[in-house]
Amino acid sequence: MWFLGDTLSIKVYQALAAALEMRPERRVILSDSGNFPSDLYMAEGLIKALGRGDELRVVAPDEVTDAITDEVAVTLLTEVDYRNGRLHDMGEITRRAQDAGAVTIWDLAHSAGALPVDLAGCGADFAVGCTYKYLNGGPGAPAFIYVAPRHATRASPALSGWLGHAAPFAFEAGYRPGKGIERMRVGTPPVLAMAAL
Repeated sequence: MWFLGDTLSIKVYQALAAALEMRPERRVILSDSGNFPSDLYMAEGLIKALGRGDELRVVAPDEVTDAITDEVAVTLLTEVDYRNGRLHDMGEITRRAQDAGAVTIWDLAHSAGALPVDLAGCGADFAVGCTYKYLNGGPGAPAFIYVAPRHATRASPALSGWLGHAAPFAFEAGYRPGKGIERMRVGTPPVLAMAAL
């Protein structure tokens, strides 16, 4: 299930927070040195905000599969390295991570629109991406988040914005998450940018 809106950094934060909550007994976020830096910044910020001793473990891209252990809660990887075009094997890494009990997050900012992506086919848990690059949305275009249908009703929205509320125009005092992927909405969508996209 997909949702379009907000920025890529917000979507990374949401996916990572939801994934960590799904594996509360684990504390390692595994990424690689080829990941886009802002993904790592968002992970560092979330770790600090949670204050529970989580660790961002960054390895070389060719060491990712060997680094997936039963300590890993989440893999946070960019499918295509923006610097050199190296492509991770999404199917293999997803399988290895899930076999080890980890949740997967794929950043598709440098692959969506440039090459075929089959999240459902490989069983990915979460994915995020921007639309301003290879999807031709232009500067300021919204980002997207994918939550596998099996997780959509239990993925917790770390950023509980008014538009992700079950009844946003009721203006209730307390937050109730929307149904499924709708709970991953945060603020008012950029309607003109979405129309252009």
